[in-house]
Amino acid sequence: MLSCNLSAVTDQKTPSMSLMNIAPCVLLSLAFIIGAPGNILVMWSIYGKLTKIPAAVLVIGNLALADLLILLTLPIWIYTLAVNKWVFGVVFCKVLVYVIYSSLYVSIFLITLLSMERFLAVFRPFHLQRWARQRIFLKITIFIWIASAILGIHSLPFYNPNQIKQPFDCVLHEYSSVNLRVIFLLLESCIGFLVPFGIIIFCYTYLWRKLKEMKFVGRRKSDKIIIIVVGTYVICWIPHHIFNILDIISVLLETCSFRGIVAIGSTISGSLVFINSCLNPMFYFYYAVKIKSTTKMVKLKMLFENIGGMSTEQKPSENNENTVDGTHFDYITVVTGDLQLV
Repeated sequence: MLSCNLSAVTDQKTPSMSLMNIAPCVLLSLAFIIGAPGNILVMWSIYGKLTKIPAAVLVIGNLALADLLILLTLPIWIYTLAVNKWVFGVVFCKVLVYVIYSSLYVSIFLITLLSMERFLAVFRPFHLQRWARQRIFLKITIFIWIASAILGIHSLPFYNPNQIKQPFDCVLHEYSSVNLRVIFLLLESCIGFLVPFGIIIFCYTYLWRKLKEMKFVGRRKSDKIIIIVVGTYVICWIPHHIFNILDIISVLLETCSFRGIVAIGSTISGSLVFINSCLNPMFYFYYAVKIKSTTKMVKLKMLFENIGGMSTEQKPSENNENTVDGTHFDYITVVTGDLQLV
């Protein structure tokens, strides 16, 4: 088995290391302070205020729950960074890693489902309406949580922190063989990156082509919000999987040239994963502020209603055509058998 000496990167814990941890501690603390209450507010606005939850909004609510579960682990990681050691034991380390991996699988599958919902809204609006009546998206969402809980289990036998190393580091992977390391990394990269992102690219490529042909379709701000959410997720996750691929290459080629880069890059990309979980509420609040309403809570509720195509606010025009107020959001619906923009 290839053995690389990475002590200069991972093992040495000098006094200056605590100073180097100040920046990530502050950054992750801000992510927790903003993201945790933000995602709770998003879920409350959806499940507590909406009487009817459309498919896209249902996915957004579940995505907020997955992000919240990831963010709730942050205080443990922040404390670990501050004291430069893991003091919570091996069992809690594995439980925490399992929660994170399972939630991350939920996130990417929900992002993929959100992209497919946008695709169906343009190419198969009748199918989307029928699926909504049959609660297909609710069933798919439940299946995603179950499948992700099962997939998260694969991290437990492969994820064996080095207990001999002092101070004990929870985030250090130890594998009994090269084959196990490659299997773990390939599973994570294929199931959590290549397949879902391939579906996302397919959906938005065809959406872009179709919307160029549909010249009567205005810019849908609801689609813009979802594209921002999906795009941000892709940007925050690409570095993590790039370093995974470099790790696989270093193992297969039996070279240590990439291992130092992977060790440093994994720390940076791991921070991006946590930061991504706090960004979505910020996007929703930003667009909610633009809606004309009396209170912020009503604005957020109206935002999700408009994302789901449940309500629009029209302003008068000379030819009495339907015109959507710039503070609200367009959506494609089916009216008397014809595809119309409301």
